[in-house]
Amino acid sequence: MNGLDVISVNLTQWAFILLVCHDPRSTFRRLRPSPSPLTQHDRKENSERQDRVDYFAEPYPTKLPHRVPWVLTLLFSLRLVNWTIGDASHDRKQPIKAMSRIKFCRYASLLAVQSFIILDLTSTWAKYDPYFHSTGMGMDEPWHDRLGKSPKYFSLIQALPPRIPRTAVLAGQAYACISQGGSLPVIPIVGLSAIGLWPDEWSPHTWPIFFGRFSALSEKGLRGLWGTWWHQTNRYLSIPGRTLSQKLGISTESSVCYMLQVLSAFFLSGLMHMGMVPPQPLGTPMTAMEMRFYLATFFWMQILGIGFEVVFSRIVGWCNLSLTTSSFGRWCTFLWVTIWLSSTLPLLAIPFRELGYWRYPPVPVSIIGWISGGDWWVWA
Repeated sequence: MNGLDVISVNLTQWAFILLVCHDPRSTFRRLRPSPSPLTQHDRKENSERQDRVDYFAEPYPTKLPHRVPWVLTLLFSLRLVNWTIGDASHDRKQPIKAMSRIKFCRYASLLAVQSFIILDLTSTWAKYDPYFHSTGMGMDEPWHDRLGKSPKYFSLIQALPPRIPRTAVLAGQAYACISQGGSLPVIPIVGLSAIGLWPDEWSPHTWPIFFGRFSALSEKGLRGLWGTWWHQTNRYLSIPGRTLSQKLGISTESSVCYMLQVLSAFFLSGLMHMGMVPPQPLGTPMTAMEMRFYLATFFWMQILGIGFEVVFSRIVGWCNLSLTTSSFGRWCTFLWVTIWLSSTLPLLAIPFRELGYWRYPPVPVSIIGWISGGDWWVWA
């Protein structure tokens, strides 16, 4: 499309970090399962339990036939899973403990059902809400039925401030689309690994799951949202901040180092997500750069929100208070995250609306629509 996209910018940033912030040939080690002397029956049993696997650390190979797969695996290991890099904060968590294939398939299937329900609910609301189809309409403008035939139970949602369901639609669809990518589509690959047609280390059941504990939002606020719960695929973007701290002699355990990592991660993430906008978007009065600025600003705003949390937590610490240990404190923290996202998520909604993200439903079958008296097949 005559322009940079998310993947190309992502890999360019990754290559820069590997070449400038690290020395993979000297410090990186690929952790690989050691050849097992077990019998075929024991090997099969062991592969299902994943509790007796020994690993050996493979340094940068000297021979080209071994070097090529080592380098290619590194380029696609954005989360550096089963790699040691010479940084104790990362290396002590490696290698990760893998799920069994059966457990992973069960988890992926439940995740697919959950994602489908979220997408069905949110796309049904977006179908009737004019905000998702009207250029220039504000997030807080009153809701009205753009089609004149919305389900009756929508009246319950209409009692809420318009900003709440609208930001919930955006957040829910982002979560469901990303988590869906790690569920049903990858189950066949796990099946291939079970019959020996795909290497285990390239099978999704040996990788960490995309999302962490949702309870981290009420425990750590925005730091828990972005650092624990949300997918950690782009966590490597914080490495330049950590590298700069080490060069300046700043303790890696200090708040200054932490904020430099936050600044690095969200600034680069904003630049990367600019690639979601094509050079010449169609059907919108907005220019590509305007939409790109909205996208980037959402991620750059997270720096301010997390910075506020860091300062506030220091003040609370000085006062010998502990807000996150009480139910009241956790509810207040969760409320803070909700208010912050309700204020910043509209920055994403504007370019997504202009690009026509809600013109077509994301799922072909709508159970919610069928229950409400409409058609069950919505891709007609």
